[in-house]
Amino acid sequence: ELLDYCRRSADPVGRLVLHLVGRTSPAQLERSDRICTALQLINFWQDVAVDWQKGRVYLPQGDLPRFRVSEDDIAAARWSATWAALMDFQVDRAEALMRSGAPLVHDLPGRIGWEIRLTVQGGLRILERLRRVRGDVFRRRPVLGPWDWAVLAGRSLTM
Repeated sequence: ELLDYCRRSADPVGRLVLHLVGRTSPAQLERSDRICTALQLINFWQDVAVDWQKGRVYLPQGDLPRFRVSEDDIAAARWSATWAALMDFQVDRAEALMRSGAPLVHDLPGRIGWEIRLTVQGGLRILERLRRVRGDVFRRRPVLGPWDWAVLAGRSLTM
Protein backbone atom coordinates (compact mmCIF):
# COMPACT_ATOMS: atom_id res chain seq x y z
CA GLU A 1 0.00 0.00 0.00
CA LEU A 2 2.79 2.41 0.85
CA LEU A 3 4.60 1.75 -2.43
CA ASP A 4 1.32 2.24 -4.28
CA TYR A 5 0.91 5.58 -2.51
CA CYS A 6 4.40 6.59 -3.67
CA ARG A 7 3.61 5.39 -7.19
CA ARG A 8 0.65 7.76 -7.27
CA SER A 9 2.13 10.74 -5.39
CA ALA A 10 5.90 10.95 -5.79
CA ASP A 11 6.68 9.01 -8.96
CA PRO A 12 4.59 11.20 -11.31
CA VAL A 13 6.73 14.21 -10.40
CA GLY A 14 9.88 12.50 -11.65
CA ARG A 15 8.11 11.26 -14.76
CA LEU A 16 7.00 14.80 -15.59
CA VAL A 17 10.60 16.01 -15.31
CA LEU A 18 11.77 13.22 -17.61
CA HIS A 19 9.13 14.14 -20.18
CA LEU A 20 10.28 17.77 -20.05
CA VAL A 21 13.85 16.76 -20.93
CA GLY A 22 12.90 14.02 -23.39
CA ARG A 23 14.34 11.10 -21.43
CA THR A 24 11.50 8.59 -21.25
CA SER A 25 12.88 5.16 -22.00
CA PRO A 26 11.42 2.40 -19.82
CA ALA A 27 14.73 2.12 -17.94
CA GLN A 28 14.85 5.88 -17.32
CA LEU A 29 11.26 5.94 -16.08
CA GLU A 30 11.93 3.00 -13.75
CA ARG A 31 15.03 4.67 -12.31
CA SER A 32 13.12 7.88 -11.80
CA ASP A 33 10.36 5.98 -9.99
CA ARG A 34 12.93 4.42 -7.69
CA ILE A 35 14.48 7.79 -6.85
CA CYS A 36 11.09 9.42 -6.24
CA THR A 37 9.80 6.54 -4.13
CA ALA A 38 13.02 6.55 -2.11
CA LEU A 39 12.72 10.30 -1.52
CA GLN A 40 9.13 9.91 -0.34
CA LEU A 41 10.07 7.06 2.01
CA ILE A 42 13.02 9.04 3.37
CA ASN A 43 10.66 11.91 4.13
CA PHE A 44 8.30 9.51 5.91
CA TRP A 45 11.12 8.03 8.03
CA GLN A 46 12.45 11.49 8.85
CA ASP A 47 8.98 12.67 9.90
CA VAL A 48 7.55 9.74 11.87
CA ALA A 49 7.05 11.91 14.98
CA VAL A 50 5.74 14.90 13.01
CA ASP A 51 3.30 12.73 11.07
CA TRP A 52 2.06 11.09 14.28
CA GLN A 53 1.01 14.52 15.54
CA LYS A 54 -1.05 14.88 12.35
CA GLY A 55 -2.71 11.50 12.88
CA ARG A 56 -0.64 9.75 10.20
CA VAL A 57 1.55 6.65 10.29
CA TYR A 58 3.40 5.80 7.10
CA LEU A 59 5.48 2.93 8.46
CA PRO A 60 4.38 -0.32 6.81
CA GLN A 61 1.91 -1.88 9.22
CA GLY A 62 3.25 -5.38 8.55
CA ASP A 63 6.72 -4.33 9.69
CA LEU A 64 5.63 -3.08 13.12
CA PRO A 65 4.83 -6.48 14.69
CA ARG A 66 7.78 -8.06 12.89
CA PHE A 67 10.07 -5.75 14.87
CA ARG A 68 7.90 -5.82 18.01
CA VAL A 69 7.00 -2.16 17.68
CA SER A 70 3.52 -0.67 17.97
CA GLU A 71 1.85 2.63 17.35
CA ASP A 72 1.88 3.05 21.13
CA ASP A 73 5.67 3.32 20.85
CA ILE A 74 5.27 6.14 18.34
CA ALA A 75 2.67 7.88 20.51
CA ALA A 76 4.99 7.68 23.53
CA ALA A 77 8.03 8.71 21.43
CA ARG A 78 9.63 5.54 22.76
CA TRP A 79 13.00 4.75 21.24
CA SER A 80 14.30 1.21 21.85
CA ALA A 81 16.58 -1.36 20.28
CA THR A 82 13.58 -2.82 18.46
CA TRP A 83 12.64 0.64 17.17
CA ALA A 84 16.23 1.11 15.97
CA ALA A 85 16.07 -2.25 14.17
CA LEU A 86 12.80 -1.25 12.49
CA MET A 87 14.26 2.05 11.36
CA ASP A 88 17.49 0.39 10.17
CA PHE A 89 15.33 -1.88 8.01
CA GLN A 90 13.41 1.08 6.59
CA VAL A 91 16.62 3.04 5.95
CA ASP A 92 18.14 0.04 4.15
CA ARG A 93 14.99 -0.26 2.02
CA ALA A 94 15.06 3.41 1.00
CA GLU A 95 18.81 3.38 0.37
CA ALA A 96 18.57 0.35 -1.91
CA LEU A 97 15.84 2.04 -3.94
CA MET A 98 17.82 5.28 -4.18
CA ARG A 99 21.04 3.59 -5.24
CA SER A 100 19.24 1.49 -7.86
CA GLY A 101 17.73 4.63 -9.36
CA ALA A 102 20.82 6.83 -9.10
CA PRO A 103 22.37 5.84 -12.47
CA LEU A 104 19.59 7.93 -14.05
CA VAL A 105 21.67 11.05 -13.39
CA HIS A 106 24.05 10.04 -16.18
CA ASP A 107 21.17 10.21 -18.68
CA LEU A 108 20.05 13.71 -17.77
CA PRO A 109 21.40 16.77 -19.55
CA GLY A 110 22.89 19.92 -18.06
CA ARG A 111 21.44 21.62 -15.04
CA ILE A 112 18.68 19.06 -14.44
CA GLY A 113 21.29 16.30 -14.26
CA TRP A 114 23.17 18.22 -11.57
CA GLU A 115 20.00 19.05 -9.65
CA ILE A 116 18.99 15.39 -9.56
CA ARG A 117 22.52 14.42 -8.47
CA LEU A 118 22.19 16.83 -5.53
CA THR A 119 18.70 15.52 -4.77
CA VAL A 120 19.91 11.91 -4.71
CA GLN A 121 22.84 12.85 -2.51
CA GLY A 122 20.56 14.84 -0.21
CA GLY A 123 18.34 11.82 0.29
CA LEU A 124 21.32 9.60 1.00
CA ARG A 125 22.67 12.18 3.46
CA ILE A 126 19.39 12.19 5.40
CA LEU A 127 19.60 8.39 5.55
CA GLU A 128 23.11 8.74 7.00
CA ARG A 129 21.68 11.07 9.62
CA LEU A 130 18.92 8.59 10.43
CA ARG A 131 21.54 5.88 10.90
CA ARG A 132 23.63 8.15 13.10
CA VAL A 133 20.75 8.70 15.53
CA ARG A 134 19.71 5.02 15.28
CA GLY A 135 16.29 6.06 14.06
CA ASP A 136 15.53 8.24 17.08
CA VAL A 137 13.40 10.72 15.15
CA PHE A 138 11.55 11.55 18.34
CA ARG A 139 14.41 13.62 19.73
CA ARG A 140 16.59 14.29 16.69
CA ARG A 141 14.74 14.86 13.43
CA PRO A 142 17.49 14.66 10.82
CA VAL A 143 17.92 17.76 8.67
CA LEU A 144 20.60 19.08 6.37
CA GLY A 145 22.74 21.99 7.49
CA PRO A 146 25.03 24.39 5.64
CA TRP A 147 28.04 22.03 5.74
CA ASP A 148 25.98 19.27 4.16
CA TRP A 149 25.63 21.25 0.95
CA ALA A 150 29.39 21.16 0.47
CA VAL A 151 29.37 17.40 1.10
CA LEU A 152 26.51 16.93 -1.38
CA ALA A 153 28.29 18.97 -4.03
CA GLY A 154 31.49 16.96 -3.62
CA ARG A 155 29.68 13.64 -3.75
CA SER A 156 27.70 14.76 -6.80
CA LEU A 157 30.95 15.24 -8.69
CA THR A 158 31.87 11.58 -8.21
CA MET A 159 28.53 9.97 -9.05
